[in-house]
Amino acid sequence: MSGLKFIQKMQELFGLSPESAESTKKKAVKELVKKLKLRHILLKQELKNETDLIKREALHDSIQIIKKQVKKGKEIVDD
Repeated sequence: MSGLKFIQKMQELFGLSPESAESTKKKAVKELVKKLKLRHILLKQELKNETDLIKREALHDSIQIIKKQVKKGKEIVDD
């Protein structure tokens, strides 16, 4: 076994291999999903306090869009 193969095997065994582009994308998606969830909570609180009907409808639409985005993000991460 050459030195390079040995080093690669040891890195794989100990989980020290460099991150692939896919894993970095998944990390970025996880962070975005986390931010979307926080935004979803804030919009729900704002919706509870809002009295204007037009603004309530706009907030409700925004919440629905964020729900769809979170769902898509979870699907990407789970793949």
